[in-house]
Amino acid sequence: MPLSGTFDTMQLTDVIQWIHTTEQSGTLTVSVELEDTHLVFRQGEVVAVGSDDPLRLDLGQTLLARGVIGEEQLVDALDRAGPGRSIVEALVEAGALDAQEVGRHQVEHIFDFALDLFLHQDGSFFFSTNTSSTHLLFPEEIPAENLLSQPISTQKLLLDAMRQLDEWQRIQAVFPNPYVIVHALDGTSDNLVWRELRRTGELMSVGELTLRLGRSRFLVHKLLFEAYQAGLVALDERSAIPADKIRNEPVDLLLHNARILVGERQHEEARQVLATVLNVEPSNREARALLSELRGAHLASLYEQMPPHRVPVLTKSPEELRDMDLTPSERYLASRLSGRWDVASLVVTTPLSELKTLRTLQKFLHAGVARLSD
Repeated sequence: MPLSGTFDTMQLTDVIQWIHTTEQSGTLTVSVELEDTHLVFRQGEVVAVGSDDPLRLDLGQTLLARGVIGEEQLVDALDRAGPGRSIVEALVEAGALDAQEVGRHQVEHIFDFALDLFLHQDGSFFFSTNTSSTHLLFPEEIPAENLLSQPISTQKLLLDAMRQLDEWQRIQAVFPNPYVIVHALDGTSDNLVWRELRRTGELMSVGELTLRLGRSRFLVHKLLFEAYQAGLVALDERSAIPADKIRNEPVDLLLHNARILVGERQHEEARQVLATVLNVEPSNREARALLSELRGAHLASLYEQMPPHRVPVLTKSPEELRDMDLTPSERYLASRLSGRWDVASLVVTTPLSELKTLRTLQKFLHAGVARLSD
């Protein structure tokens, strides 16, 4: 049965608990901070993960960041990987890792990726059990690099999520916002965050650390908290200044660029910049206000290009669509373009957001996947 809502109406932990308890098979699409994440379940267990941002799922970059492989090994694996072959297979073929080791790192990476979803207070979800290939993502359609070598235990995911949320509260008591400035003290440790601070020898905000390390927000905070407890990291005096009085130059520059892009009607570019800001500072009020302004301007522009009364019609056959690299939401919307629904009706009847529906339609028109009829 389909299930949808927001985190205000049903917590993500409750949604996944329901999927686990009832042993559901289907796709859970979680929308947070301008991005969709897709968890694919088979009989209540996670068997694959997808994202609108493929870099978040890139195992090669994760292995490189963890020091498991070197840059040359990664480049070689990328060269070997091609259509129908994942980077996992290429790494094993190159002898960089054995299959069991790669599989373990893959599951750990996806597990951490999924756990990060629980840290968000605002978001929405849509779960579908429809097994039609024209609906949402299902295991037989998943790219090889997104398939898990072994299913993730949903029960373990839930238990770790609850533990992580408890840890997050303790961490936030010391590092309540990304403006907190820290520096490394003398010592010896394998702690990734301490080593980065020690290497640069600079004062650095927690937000900048997260950007530099390219790791999950929770992991960076957890390692920083552990280093702080071990006496390896200290808070700078400026951290005592109220967050709204602290200026973060990289973020300010991004916001300045976003304002310019909004004024120039470069909506997609502005959206990407604001997504970067909110990934570092989820509570940034200026970014959220600008995002609200952007959304209104973007919707107005899209409706100019695609008037509500016009009817989108597919120009591709079902066979051609199956061969195309479409996201779950794109595949679903394509299934609705039967020539019976106009733009206004599609916006109202699809489980996608208004902006998501219009952006997808625009992409279809530009790519020649659909055309507008009267």
